[in-house]
Amino acid sequence: MPQGKTRSRSRDELSEKSGDYFSGAAESPEKGADIRDLFSFQLQRLAGLSTRIAALSIRPKYGLTPREWRVLAVLKYLGEVPLQELAKHSGLLKSQMSRTVSTMIERGYIARTANPEDGRSILLRLSPEGAVLSRRILDDSFQRNEEMLATLSHAEQQILVELLRRVTRTSSKYYHTLRSAASQSDLKSIDEE
Repeated sequence: MPQGKTRSRSRDELSEKSGDYFSGAAESPEKGADIRDLFSFQLQRLAGLSTRIAALSIRPKYGLTPREWRVLAVLKYLGEVPLQELAKHSGLLKSQMSRTVSTMIERGYIARTANPEDGRSILLRLSPEGAVLSRRILDDSFQRNEEMLATLSHAEQQILVELLRRVTRTSSKYYHTLRSAASQSDLKSIDEE
């Protein structure tokens, strides 16, 4: 093969790998395994697709972004919490959460009060309007989930949820192991991403 050129894959090779399934990384690198064989890559693709589905469902009907909806939904089950706790449970950086919460406060969906345990922070909770909106979108979200999981039986759906919970627990332990060994500059760069 000439230098500087890469072998182009045939259409069959590409379609075989780009299907809507997870190939399970059963292939060895010698047999042509690539990034699509990684669970984490497939998970990122699914998460991105899920976010786009949510955006097309939520924004036109409710005028919210998926991130704003996630903040409302997480705040609904947490109750009243500081910003940092809301960010942690939402999977967002504190800076992203701060901007999103400010917008939601301005729109009247989130209320804030002084934190009696820490005078430097505030507690966030859903306003009555935010609670009503959150419930309506949650009902729609369950319908979206049914569409996304339509090819799975109820038993398979329960198995999938349990497997994802197990992978999340294992991944969390792995993350904390890596975090404890990371340098301060690496930790800072992660927080800024």
